[in-house]
Order: sequence, then structure tokens, then C-alpha cells
Amino acid sequence: MKKFFTWAICLIGLIAFSIHVQAQEKPVYANVAFHKLKPGHSLEEAMNLEKRWKTIHLIRKDMGLINAWGAFPIIHGYKTPSIDYDYISVNVSSDLNKITQYPMDKYQELVKKDPSFANILTETEKVQSVTNNILVKLLEGTGSSNDLGSIIMMETMKTTVSNYLSYVNFEKQMKGVHQDRIKAGEIQEWSFWQTIVPVADDSKGQFTAFTYFKDLAHLDGGGNGFIQSAQKRTKLTTEQLLKKMDQLRQINQMVIFQYAVGTWN
Repeated sequence: MKKFFTWAICLIGLIAFSIHVQAQEKPVYANVAFHKLKPGHSLEEAMNLEKRWKTIHLIRKDMGLINAWGAFPIIHGYKTPSIDYDYISVNVSSDLNKITQYPMDKYQELVKKDPSFANILTETEKVQSVTNNILVKLLEGTGSSNDLGSIIMMETMKTTVSNYLSYVNFEKQMKGVHQDRIKAGEIQEWSFWQTIVPVADDSKGQFTAFTYFKDLAHLDGGGNGFIQSAQKRTKLTTEQLLKKMDQLRQINQMVIFQYAVGTWN
């Protein structure tokens, strides 16, 4: 318990510092939901339902509640036994108070126009359930590509209190490296996010990074350009670079998704 409160106090202070530094910029948040299929149901069923939900999310986007929304299944079900979900959905917004809001009056109007939406919540609950959610804040990124069918690598990292700010600064410095990778055609985009909630010792991590690739072929060997560019920019050898990364943070989970449906397309 003491350890938890120590983390909470440190992170609250660091979040406040981050908000102060970026006061002139409009923040970007994401609500990431982790979905698990129920027995007897398939990913295809879930994605067909998410395609219908897109209509509702477009209404939310038009109302300014969210900036964007998307659903990302784990590609071909490739996952380790410790991963207890099958896909994620992501709501992006600049307002934490609106990011989970659904306009019921607009929904009722939609049902009047198309009665098939009347039972969409019940139909969805039969197919899948949300195991947990996290709220994250964008700290750095290269800009969006969001090509339908893109392969996305999600990495969840933990660090220590003493390394927290050093690690954040390191990842911000790596933006240039990822821009080099985009120019070289190795990746499509990259973003680095700070976990706002939950703040707890049993959480997967305090940071999440998303890297987009055109396809699986680009994912294979996709780290070569990173090492080469990082060496040039940091003047460190491969061994020194890897040692520094290992000292600053620990990758707790790495999952590969595919962009299936969303309001970007």
C-alpha cells in the first residue's frame, strides 16, 4: 500500500508537470478498451458489429465528443497465454470529460431511421465483453497515417520513479529516429502515450507505444532502421544504446494488431 501511494504521488506530480509544459498545446487522450470474445463467437462476428458501431461513433465525432475511433483485432489470433483479450478499440479525444459520452437523443434518432440499431448493445454483449480500460495521454508522435489494414505493434512499458523523466525525455528524442524510419519506408507512424489511469502497481505499465507498419513483411526486420538512425542521432554504439534502453524501461507486453475498422477511413 505504501508503495502504491508513493507511485501515485510521484505520478500526479509528473502529470501536472507534463500538463504545465504542454499548456500551449491541445492535449490528445485515448480510451483503450480491451475486448474478449465469448465462447462460441468469432472475431468476424465482433468486427461486423464494430462496423455497425462505426455509425454511432461517427455521430459522436460529428458532435465533437471524440476526434476518432477504431477497432484493432490481434492479427490471426497470434498471442501469448498471458494476453486475455482478442482485440482493442480506441476512442481519441481532446476532452477527458467527453471521451466516454454517448448522445442518447441522437441514438434514438438513429433507431427511428434504422430500427436494426435498437438491439446493437444486446447483440454486442452476446459476442464479447470488455475486460478492462485504460486512459492514456499523447506525449509524442509523428502524425497519423491510419491506412486500413495496417499492422500495429503495441508495446507496454514500465519504468522506475528515478528513471521516469529520463525515460520520457529519451522517447521524445526518439521521435526523430521514427521520422527517419518513415522516410525510409520502414514504418508508417509512431506514437508514445502516458498512462493516466489506472495508477497501480499491478497495471501493465505507465507507457504505451504504437508503431504502424504497412504489412507483416515490413514488421519483419523493422528494427534495423531504428538502430541505425538512433546510433547516428545519439552517437552511441549498438551495445550502449541497447543498454541504455534496458536501464530506462522494461517492456511488459508486446502485441500485434491490424486496423480493421475506424472513423479515419
